[in-house]
Amino acid sequence: MTTTADTTGAAARPISTPEGARPARLVTSPLFFAHEQRGGQQCALGLARRERLRSVGARAWELLHFHLEPRTTAESQAAGFNPTECEQALSSGLVVDADADATRDMFRWESNRWSRAAYLLYSQQDLRYVEPVSRTAKLSELSAFRRGQIADFQTETGYPERFRVDPVAEFPLPVPDQPITYSLDSMLGRRSVRSFAGTPVTARTLGAVLHHATANVRLAEESKATGDPYYLLNSFYTWLHVYVAVQGVEGVPRGVYQYDFARNTLLATGREPSDEALASAIQGQNWIGGGGASIFVVVQWDRYQWLYRHSRAYLNLLIQIGEFGQEVLQAGYQLGLAGWLTPAVAESRAAALLGLDEVGSDADAMYYLKLGYPK
Repeated sequence: MTTTADTTGAAARPISTPEGARPARLVTSPLFFAHEQRGGQQCALGLARRERLRSVGARAWELLHFHLEPRTTAESQAAGFNPTECEQALSSGLVVDADADATRDMFRWESNRWSRAAYLLYSQQDLRYVEPVSRTAKLSELSAFRRGQIADFQTETGYPERFRVDPVAEFPLPVPDQPITYSLDSMLGRRSVRSFAGTPVTARTLGAVLHHATANVRLAEESKATGDPYYLLNSFYTWLHVYVAVQGVEGVPRGVYQYDFARNTLLATGREPSDEALASAIQGQNWIGGGGASIFVVVQWDRYQWLYRHSRAYLNLLIQIGEFGQEVLQAGYQLGLAGWLTPAVAESRAAALLGLDEVGSDADAMYYLKLGYPK
């Protein structure tokens, strides 16, 4: 097993621990985050000891995988890991005492579903640009370089298509006659509420909110439709899917829909969750009742990762999620609605509620917004 510390450049030495002080069970540290090695950059970050590791050997990964569940020393040895390897992993912070109070505290990130925040906090910060950044580089040279990068990506695998549900019904929404104009008064008078009236929202209002909020998505998709691979670099919400749980919209039955932003249409999934089921997908926050709609911001991972190929991309994604949430809120405020949003989405429950396990692509709901009239 090999771990190389960033601070010393030497392999970590196994510790010598009295027999009686050895932990009865070891578990992979929940505060260990790893990054893919690219261009000589750091590849791993062991957070339990606040140490950066330049590399983690294949044998160490085998041990980490084995100890994803707490295992005794006897179980480790039976699996082929010798005591020296276990001690080295323990001294490096890769595994920890499964029964220690400090370890239970570490697992709060996972038990409280805060892992997303941890990924953001410990996102890789020292990446170098792939493309040339010299001030003497000509724009034509930079464009040629980018075209070459996209060509290499396409040689490896094609650009993933956005998935689309097989709807049980479709509900076209009215398309606004004019682009939205944001007024200062509407922004200053905006309402963030946690109590919504039962008054339904009109289909015209919901259609306008969704259409205006996804204007940049259509702009990006139209550029890619020209057939020039260069426009695959247009990164406006490449990953985005919008799911709408209708709770009170005139002319649209209650249920879960995938939003088709190209046609301003709701694609019915056939699911009709209760308000209680919706609340369970956002950690039981029960203020989401009333009329209007619940909006889930969904990420299609393969489509995003095709273009963004580094660990810091996760930070960029979270920023884009916030930007899209702001697009929705701004349109809603302009049209007289109030809103609230939260990132406290339980991915597994949301996936079951929305039917994401059935779309044939790896996708997660990562943000939630409620729009309606204030009570």
